[in-house]
Amino acid sequence: MCIVNVRDILISHANLPDAGAKFYKIIVCAITSGDKVVADMDGVSSLPSIFLNVSLGKIIDEYDMDTLKQHVSFSNITRSQAERLKDYLIRYN
Repeated sequence: MCIVNVRDILISHANLPDAGAKFYKIIVCAITSGDKVVADMDGVSSLPSIFLNVSLGKIIDEYDMDTLKQHVSFSNITRSQAERLKDYLIRYN
């Protein structure tokens, strides 16, 4: 299991697409190795669509929703973050 601090990814990249691409690569690595990613949401203030499109959306496009659900979970997630993710995934799918 790989624990990833999403806040660190967001602040360590110059733009949101690059941050999303980094998160995407981490998830793909977990999928190909049969591992899981726990996305730690502590300190994340927002989840912009461009970040989600380049990371989670691309995983759904290249694999499927079930693969995403099997390999990615979230910790320290607020109710509003959970609602945002749920809404995003429903609309994307």
